[in-house]
Amino acid sequence: MSHELHNDRIINGLLKADIGLADPVEIQTRLAQDVLLVVRAGRSASHDLWPCIWFLASILEREFIGNVFIKCDLTGPLPSPAPLSKRCEFVSNAFKFSGLTVALGADTPSSAIWGDAKGNTISHGCSLDGDQPASPLACCALAGYLGFETLASAARIPGFHENWRTPNLTLRTVPASPILPKELAVLGTGQIGQAFLCLAFFMYRNDKPLLHLVDRDDCESPNYRSQLLLSESSESWEGRTKVDVIAEVCERWSWKVTREKTDISWGWRNPMGEDAIAFLGFDNMESRRIGVEAGFGRLVECGVGTDFLQPRVSWHSLPPDRERAKQFFNERSRVPREAAKSDFLTKLNETPGQCGRVTFENIDASAPCLGALGTAFAWAELMNFCDGDKSSISGGAYAWSPFQPIQREVFEAYGS
Repeated sequence: MSHELHNDRIINGLLKADIGLADPVEIQTRLAQDVLLVVRAGRSASHDLWPCIWFLASILEREFIGNVFIKCDLTGPLPSPAPLSKRCEFVSNAFKFSGLTVALGADTPSSAIWGDAKGNTISHGCSLDGDQPASPLACCALAGYLGFETLASAARIPGFHENWRTPNLTLRTVPASPILPKELAVLGTGQIGQAFLCLAFFMYRNDKPLLHLVDRDDCESPNYRSQLLLSESSESWEGRTKVDVIAEVCERWSWKVTREKTDISWGWRNPMGEDAIAFLGFDNMESRRIGVEAGFGRLVECGVGTDFLQPRVSWHSLPPDRERAKQFFNERSRVPREAAKSDFLTKLNETPGQCGRVTFENIDASAPCLGALGTAFAWAELMNFCDGDKSSISGGAYAWSPFQPIQREVFEAYGS
């Protein structure tokens, strides 16, 4: 049992973090608890905090093995990118709960994790003034931050640079009624590609874009823990082509979808129009550079770090510019954090050829909250581009402790 658990991307990340958790069964036990999500009365509407409720419940059902109780004005889910797990239960205001609690838009006891969102601004541990409803961008970002904090609370991950924290954070200003891309491609439909599509569902409230999906992989059972469009039961998707599974989900949104199962290589060309926007969801730099040369009008991407002690997301927005792509998507050697010594890791070392330890080290740890947070920043940059900002952007932010200052660099076009 233990040797299977260490391959889980969330448990793997907690094992690699030096936080005193050296056994996967102990970690699983901590993640087996129930969680309560409380939403302030009057804030659960689809044009306000519902996207945050859905993102956060979807994140919590993957991070935790127990139930996710949702106490809000709703008796069931509103339209959403994918169904919530059967472990997510909408409960009445009379429901009593004394465990791990996350709240949206409401002041709560000091033991709770909570935040608020109004417009494109989010807050942590305090309410925001005004009656402006939360934007889908803010909802997604807040869910990412609170999702990691809930995981950190259960696993007792120490705070990182807590002296840098600020209670409020405003995403880049975007127009109230943005002109969204009519043609959208998602190259790589794994964790961040699916998170990008989930936010797209809420961004395209009335419009339906043409969507093209590209991925080479098939779905595997462990994917559920980090990928928001896959159902908890893997019977309908395990072993199937990932682009087929995700295309079927998006077609249920009444989107027109085309797909390619391919490993793109140099010379691959965009099958859409020259104004099409691409989101690069690949986890390697060369594929991102190939995407930049494929004939799209604009490209955005985001990445998630694998260190749970210093969880970082990054993002870029750029034109189809070869030199900028070389600068942004340069291969960098990764120096992994050495896992703490433990009896469990000693057993992995004793496997034939140390194959157990090799497998453990080669797994990229991640949590679904990080994909949601990164894609919120990527979508904010895309909306700024749609509003006329043609600059190239490179950004980064830490998910923990909330909120850290955002690092954002603006680059003018080469030759300007």
